[in-house]
Amino acid sequence: MNLLIVDDEIFSIQGILDSVDWTKVKFDKVLTANNFSQAMNIFLQEKIDILLCDIEMPFGNGIQLVGWVKEHDPNVECIFLTCHGEFTFATSAIKLQCFDYILKPVPTDVLEDTLLRAQKKIEQEKKNQNYLEYGKMYVNQMKENSSEEQSEDMVSRIKAYVKEHIAEALNVELLARLVNLSPDYLTKVFKKESQMTLNDYIIQQRMFLAKELLMTSNMSVNRVSDTIGYSNYSYFSKAFKKYYGISPREMQQKSKKKR
Repeated sequence: MNLLIVDDEIFSIQGILDSVDWTKVKFDKVLTANNFSQAMNIFLQEKIDILLCDIEMPFGNGIQLVGWVKEHDPNVECIFLTCHGEFTFATSAIKLQCFDYILKPVPTDVLEDTLLRAQKKIEQEKKNQNYLEYGKMYVNQMKENSSEEQSEDMVSRIKAYVKEHIAEALNVELLARLVNLSPDYLTKVFKKESQMTLNDYIIQQRMFLAKELLMTSNMSVNRVSDTIGYSNYSYFSKAFKKYYGISPREMQQKSKKKR
C-alpha cells in the first residue's frame, strides 16, 4: 500500500515524515510532491492508495488535484490536511467523497489514526471485492455446471466470511450481494448444504463464540456482547438464554467457579 503526501510547504511534509510512527502506520512507499504537477506525474507512475494533500498549492489546488485523481482512480482514499476550515472547502471535500478533512496543526496521533482507518477501509473493500469476484465466477460456473461440489464451496466461503466478520452487521441480503446471488437462492442453497438457515448459522456462531469468551476470558458480559455483534446487551442476553437455557452472566459465574 502506497501513500502520497502533497504540500507546497517542504517543512510540513518533513514534519509528517519525522513525526509519524511508520512502524505502526505501515506503507510500502511514502512518496511526496510539492505541487499539482509533481503529484500528477507520481500518480501516473506509481500505484497510489492514499492521498494526503494540502488545499492551497501553486499551479492548481488540492480540490482540483483530488478531482483529477478520482477521475483516474475512484478507489484512492483522499485526505485533506489543511489550514482552511471554511465551509466551502469542507463541502467540496464531501462532494469529492474524500475520506477525511482535518485541520492543521493536527496532533500526530490523530493523523496516524486517520491513516490507519483509511488503510482498514481499503483492506475491507478489497476483501469485499474478492467476494464479489468470486460470486461472479460462481454464477458463471453454475451456468456451465451446477454441481454439488460448487454449492459446497460457496457455502464454505459464506461460513468463512461470517466467522471473519462475526462482530459486524450480518444478514442474508449482505451475504447474497457478496457472492452475487439473490437472497432467496442463497438461502435455498445454504439450507440444503448445511441443514439450517443462514440466519440460524449466524446465531449459532455468535453463541458459540460468546460461550467460549465467557468461559475462558476475563471479558465483561457487555464486551462479549459487542465482540460478537450485539450492540444491545438486553437483546444479547435474551438470545443467549434462549440458546443455552441460562443467562450469559450465570454461565460466566459457573465457569469462574470451575477455574
